[in-house]
Amino acid sequence: MKIAVVVAAAWLFMMLQSRLFQRFWDKGLTARLTFVQRAAVEGDTGQLKEIITNRKFLPLPVLHVKFQMGRYLVFSESGNFKITDQNYRSDIFSCMPWQEIRRTLDFTCKKRGYYHIGSIDLVSYDLFFFGHCVATLPEDTFMYVYPGPADRIRLELPLKNLMGQILARQALLKDPFETQSVRPYQSYDPYKTVNWKATAHTGELKVNVYTPASSWNVTILLDMESERLWTDEDLTEEAIRLTGTMAEWMIERGIPVAVCSNGCDCLTGLPSRLDAGAGKEHLRSIMELLARIQLSTGTAAAHGARNDPPSTALDALYSGRKAAPGISLNTGAKIAGQSHYITMEDLLFRLIDQRSTSFGTDSTLYIMISPGQRASLAEHFDALCRQSIGSQWILPRRPDDELRIAPLRFAELYEWEVPYVRT
Repeated sequence: MKIAVVVAAAWLFMMLQSRLFQRFWDKGLTARLTFVQRAAVEGDTGQLKEIITNRKFLPLPVLHVKFQMGRYLVFSESGNFKITDQNYRSDIFSCMPWQEIRRTLDFTCKKRGYYHIGSIDLVSYDLFFFGHCVATLPEDTFMYVYPGPADRIRLELPLKNLMGQILARQALLKDPFETQSVRPYQSYDPYKTVNWKATAHTGELKVNVYTPASSWNVTILLDMESERLWTDEDLTEEAIRLTGTMAEWMIERGIPVAVCSNGCDCLTGLPSRLDAGAGKEHLRSIMELLARIQLSTGTAAAHGARNDPPSTALDALYSGRKAAPGISLNTGAKIAGQSHYITMEDLLFRLIDQRSTSFGTDSTLYIMISPGQRASLAEHFDALCRQSIGSQWILPRRPDDELRIAPLRFAELYEWEVPYVRT
């Protein structure tokens, strides 16, 4: 009889503690994840902070903290994580009453991208492991991994030629209403540039030096469409690195840069675009945009890009008009939960149409970075560069790829060989 009473009491106690545990186990329990760095470059190391706090009298003998993030952020330690389509991690803690646990996890950034952690799963067991409890906490921490640098030595020729074109055009086009300085007269100077007031004051002929009539800028066109049966990620990633390196080189020299791509932004689902600008903040915006570009699988036609009617937001993005209320072109959730793929030809056609409706002298030079060798692509790009002679096409290709592009009339073509093993 006594044994039966003891067993019944023990069973009642276990059930009671299980009920109490399930009711109070997550009271005062918080878990936070925070990336220490806002941004890094592929190949760099980063840190993720874990903070678990138990603000109550009830101990948690076993607490599993589970979360997932991008597969290309690889933790330095060997255990507690599994990489498949994502990087899944599960840490085990023992939280005593009124205890806070802090841990810093080191990882390596294997590939550029936008990495976001949206939730944390907590799993715990009662004092006698009679039952388990599960809770999901919202989290909102993210990190940018910028594309690595391309070889600047190999880029020296196209960049110097581009800079020469900009300086030559600025020297030819002057604003007759804005004087930059005054200098002595030379035999080739027209008399209409003589500054008679300065001439009378100094006793020798002086002429006005006028400021450039327009501010030249460069638009980089990044093509993410693949002509192969499968997407060659090395080619597309090298194209992204070229975009970032060329943008950085020009911004360092005060040249405004815009970026336009048919690669979709992972946040909006729209083709990526950033208007011309300069300075460190604009360079940071370009690098973040390049980090958010997602790779498409297969050709753009496989996604219905050639047949699907363009959305209102897509038209606004490439026509210079404002989007409809509630639609963000740079940040926010994906529009209609899907990505809007377009071909590079369609993108070029929109830019040609946009330029034809604008007034004044075209002060934009174009750099297209595309591994495609379609005749239609070359035709559209040549048409875009008709008024921007000196523009360039950078062609990333494999060593055994045959060059099939006919010579361009209004742009220079530079081949960029991408080895099968990147050093």
